[in-house]
Amino acid sequence: MKTSRIVIPAMVFLVSLSFMGGCRQEKAESQKATKPKPVLVQVVEVNPQPLQSTVEVVGTIEPKVSAKIIAPTDGAIEELYVKESDLVQKNQVVGVLSSADRLALLGETQARLERVKSRTSANPPSGNNEELQRAKEDREYAERLFLGTPIVSPIKGRVIDKPVELGSVVSAKQLLLTIADLNQLIIRTAVSELLLPKLTVGQRIAIRLDAYPDRQFSGTISLISPQVNPATRTGEIEVRIARLPDGQADAAGKFKPGMLATLTIVAERKQNALAIPSDAIIVNANGQNIVFVAQDSVAHQRVIMAGLITKTHTEVREGLKPGERIIVMGQELLKEGMPVKVQEQKKVTKPTAGAREGVR
Repeated sequence: MKTSRIVIPAMVFLVSLSFMGGCRQEKAESQKATKPKPVLVQVVEVNPQPLQSTVEVVGTIEPKVSAKIIAPTDGAIEELYVKESDLVQKNQVVGVLSSADRLALLGETQARLERVKSRTSANPPSGNNEELQRAKEDREYAERLFLGTPIVSPIKGRVIDKPVELGSVVSAKQLLLTIADLNQLIIRTAVSELLLPKLTVGQRIAIRLDAYPDRQFSGTISLISPQVNPATRTGEIEVRIARLPDGQADAAGKFKPGMLATLTIVAERKQNALAIPSDAIIVNANGQNIVFVAQDSVAHQRVIMAGLITKTHTEVREGLKPGERIIVMGQELLKEGMPVKVQEQKKVTKPTAGAREGVR
């Protein structure tokens, strides 16, 4: 009997110990299972740096000075001394236009001369010689009486358009020639009224031609329109193309009127902007711009106020301090207070200047 009293409590004690140990193990495993695994992220350190936003607009190359020569009256091109791309001087005669009256008189006297010649060849008597002589004199008098109208170039330049040929019959005010000074080429384009206050005459502009995509040229703003188009809310600007090294704007034949050109205009520039990669920014349900900062292996959410925006970077006006490390990869998986494991740390690279976005 004494033996049975001792054995029973011992067995109960052992069972209790086993039960308590199992509970503790299950609790530890449960806690281990619920503990979040650190998210692998990449970060960059934020520091002040130069930042600029640019706007790209498209325009067409055209000569600053050009002249369209039109026919003063009905007639025909009697003489034509130039062809396309020829260089002409100011006040140079480039052709002669015969008026309709001159053509009629010359035609009449020439027809009479041909008739007399025909009769003379058929009837040789000497009396016909006097008639033939009078017909020739009338023809010469008609030529002296109605001289052809000279076509004169009002400027120095090159012939860029010649829609007529020698002998062409033209009507009054019809285009005969277009002459342009290719040493003074410009690009006209229109920009948003929001951009106009940020532009100044003399401001340097980068130019890219579709015909030469691997080369970059330059120019300066020579004119800003004093008015805005109320229908499009844009204002016109004029960019003068800079001369090439040998002093000729079109020396290498690269700039031609009618070509399409892309202008890169610096809309805003800051020397010490606290800029971050735009890809690091997340817009939450409330429409706020947020980023995550890695601190002591924990992600902390920050609401930021954006400033200057380029194609790749955004200026932070409020919400961050220099030297803080923001998460630039893996931030989509984060919430406030989540553990993170930093994979790599690198400096913010200098933003590219060739952005296409506008200014906010």
